[in-house]
Amino acid sequence: MTFSALLDSFGGTQRRQLYKSSPSPSPSPSPSPSPSPSPSSPSPHPEEPLQKRRKLHPPASEILVKTTNNNGPNDGSTPLSDETKNVSSYKTHFDVHEAPQSSVVLSTVIHPVLGRVTVSNTRLLSGCVADGIGGSQSNEISPYQYLLSRYIRNYADVALASALGTDRETFRRLVCSHSLAHVLTTRETVLKNNASLAKRNNSGDNEIDEIDERRDQGFTRPKVLFVLPTRNSCYEVVNHIISLAQEYSCENKQRFNEEYGPGTDRPFSSTKPDDFKNFFRGNSDDMFRIGVKITRKTIKLFSKFYHSDIILASPLGLKSVISSAAKGSSDTDFLSSIEILYLDSADALQMQNWDHVESILASMNQMPKNAHDCDFSRVRNWYLTGDAAIFRQTIMSTTFLFPEINSLLSRHSKNHSGLIKVHQLYPGELSPYIPQVFTKIRSTNPASDPDARYKYFMKTVMPSWKTGGLIDKGGLLVFLSSYLDAIRVRNYFNKTGQSFGEINEYTSASDVARSRAHFSSGRYKILVYTERAHYFRRYNLKGVHNIFLYSMPGNAKFYQELVDFLRESISDGKSQLEESKVRALFTTWDALKVERIVGSAAYDEIKRNDSESVNFEFP
Repeated sequence: MTFSALLDSFGGTQRRQLYKSSPSPSPSPSPSPSPSPSPSSPSPHPEEPLQKRRKLHPPASEILVKTTNNNGPNDGSTPLSDETKNVSSYKTHFDVHEAPQSSVVLSTVIHPVLGRVTVSNTRLLSGCVADGIGGSQSNEISPYQYLLSRYIRNYADVALASALGTDRETFRRLVCSHSLAHVLTTRETVLKNNASLAKRNNSGDNEIDEIDERRDQGFTRPKVLFVLPTRNSCYEVVNHIISLAQEYSCENKQRFNEEYGPGTDRPFSSTKPDDFKNFFRGNSDDMFRIGVKITRKTIKLFSKFYHSDIILASPLGLKSVISSAAKGSSDTDFLSSIEILYLDSADALQMQNWDHVESILASMNQMPKNAHDCDFSRVRNWYLTGDAAIFRQTIMSTTFLFPEINSLLSRHSKNHSGLIKVHQLYPGELSPYIPQVFTKIRSTNPASDPDARYKYFMKTVMPSWKTGGLIDKGGLLVFLSSYLDAIRVRNYFNKTGQSFGEINEYTSASDVARSRAHFSSGRYKILVYTERAHYFRRYNLKGVHNIFLYSMPGNAKFYQELVDFLRESISDGKSQLEESKVRALFTTWDALKVERIVGSAAYDEIKRNDSESVNFEFP
């Protein structure tokens, strides 16, 4: 029987009544379905074969990950114990015969501990307020950390948006602890059921009572997926998992240090901000994937995906596998049984390529194409009915929310345990001295937003620059968040014969140096500058006299850094305060960006104005 025919045999009502008609299962020889691919299946996908693996850095000695006792339950300061494996929440979430049907209505409230939160059901909050303020919890952790840990351990989808790196680091450690506990709980459940089934078979008892309680597996072994932006972040996560499992030995640690370790420290310029140094420290390569297998007493790194319990990869690393699967040279069945997904530093993933993240989510929890020696008598019913996404927990951290995150959660967050997004109120990043004008323009829908913006720029902004002599003065920095918009504006400047330079994410180093020098000297009157170029390089631009934000930066910190360019010119006497200004265009679809820059209070006033085009002046 083919695999597709085998799945078809579990159709309709037979899927839901499977435990009444299933044959008596034989004991499973291992804690999870055998990972070996079937003879007819494609060859295992390439987890960076040994002969092709890259040693980007010289061997580095093992670096201990610092942990403290104030980062929430089991944040890495102590090894996992039986009490922290969270068996009750595990059973409540996963031991369900049929997928629960629930409607999702998002609402935003102010929580006394977490601040502003958006939840799929306010009942998620009702049981946690008292605990978060004065409930039974360790005195070594804050109520904020306790509540985050509680939501994660209860298998709800959690999205944390915080500008504080310490909050995100604590959150990552909580996810590591929870993920390891989940893998160990799953393994112990399978072993316990193996022993029970073996005992029953040896006794000659062939009754099929309570057979559904023995359904404890998915189609394939991998249960946890970490999507990380850089090898250094992978290095930190793996080291933290190892520090949690102190009684376990680790295989291939030296190779891991060679390929993922920081190697020789790279000095950063003193002009680079702290968030830039923190993100790009160590090995910042964004092409990697690695499997982690956990056995009785060993953590094995670089295991094949179908032998792994935890997979850690960058979006680009997984996208290459997904693309190979589309061509038929491999498959993505290893994503079919993922039960915990963690997206780390989603704002950084957006700067790399968000389409890769979308591809990963679209490939997850699908029916596998090959059996991979799966024991279907042990597969949970909701896997067989195609409802695995309803039981998957999606967790993510980010510096700030952006529309792509909200869209992804609305389409892929189907967790029956609910969703909670923790995001803060913003004080704003406006300068108290430099004039700033924010112009709201009419845009009927997101698809037409680029055209509306470009039309306003051509018909309104450019004529005002020419009549006001702004271009002739020079020092005009034009900032754009989209590379496509930058190409459009560049072509317009070429067509109209403007004197300008450009710096985008694809500009060569020599062209960057030339554009910066000519702009600083006044030879170029205009400099076209993109957000991704600023994110990856953080140039300190000289000669800025006026700033025009064709589109606002997603990161409010970038706005502050751009204004600092202008402030420096004023301080050096190269520009006059009364002649310098920041002007920005925005539409309804830029709501999240505007709120972070002007502040939540000021944005409430902006929302109340429904005029087609209006200027808001600050301070």
